[in-house]
Amino acid sequence: MKLRLFLIACVVLMLTCAASCSSRAPQISIFADHIVTIAQQEDISFAEAAARVREMGYTGVDVSYDIAPSRLHVLDSLGFGHACAIAWIDFCAGSHEAAEERVLTFMEREGWPRLLLVPGFLPADGSPASIDCIRSAAINRIAAFADKAAQRGLDVLVEDFDNARSLCYDIPSLDRLFAASPQLGHVFDTGNYVYCGEDVLGALTHFCPIVRHVHLKDRLAPANGASPAIGKGIVPVKEVIDQLIQNGYKGWFTVEQYGSSHMLDDAAYSFQTVNSVFKK
Repeated sequence: MKLRLFLIACVVLMLTCAASCSSRAPQISIFADHIVTIAQQEDISFAEAAARVREMGYTGVDVSYDIAPSRLHVLDSLGFGHACAIAWIDFCAGSHEAAEERVLTFMEREGWPRLLLVPGFLPADGSPASIDCIRSAAINRIAAFADKAAQRGLDVLVEDFDNARSLCYDIPSLDRLFAASPQLGHVFDTGNYVYCGEDVLGALTHFCPIVRHVHLKDRLAPANGASPAIGKGIVPVKEVIDQLIQNGYKGWFTVEQYGSSHMLDDAAYSFQTVNSVFKK
C-alpha cells in the first residue's frame, strides 16, 4: 500500500506540471466524506479509497475541520489540494467562541485558507418577531466571526443550504447575510438553488462577484433531496461552469453527491462529466 501511495504521489507532480500548461485546467475536488463512503461500500481502507479517487483525476478535497489526523495525512500524502474546510457552528443558539477558535486554529495549522460555515437553523416554531430576533442575533455573530477570520488571513464562506430553516436558504436570506458582512464570501451550490425553486443561472449572475468556492450538485427535481451523479439530473452544470469561467472564476469545483449507493462509480462519472466541460 505504501508503494502504491508513493507511485500516485509521483504522478501528482506530473499532473501539476500538465495542469500549469493549460489556462483552463480544471480544479476538480471531492468531499472527504465521499471517500469515506467509498471505503465503506467497497470494503477497502480509507487510504485505498483515496488513492482510487486520486487516480480518477480529482486534485482537491473538502474536509470537515475535525477530520481524523490520520485521514488528513493520507489526503496530503496523495497531493490532494486544500479546496475548502467545513464547520457546523450553531450561531442561532448563541455564541461559540471556543468552537470558533478550534476551527480557525485548524485552518492555520493545516493550511486551509477557506472555510464553509454552516451556521445553524432557525426554530421550527415561534412568533415571526421572535424568529427574526434570533436571525438578527445570529447574523451579527456570523459577521463578527468572518471579521475575526479575515484578521487572521482566513476566508469564511456560506452556501445556499437546502433547509428552509437555514439562515442561508435562498437568495433573500443570503442577501441579508452578505449585507451584514462584507467579509463573507459565497460557496455557490448548484443543486441547492434548484432545491429551493430558484433559477440557478439567475442566482449565479446575482452572486457571481462574491463566489469563492463551488459545489457541483445535480438534482432530479426541485424539492427532491436526491443528488445523482453530475450529468444525470436537471442542473445546467455546463452552463454554470462556463459562466463562472467567463467571469474570471479560478477556484475549485467540488463534486457533491451525498446519499449515493454507488459512490465509486458516481464519483468517476461525475469527474468525467465535469472534466469534459473543460475540454470543449
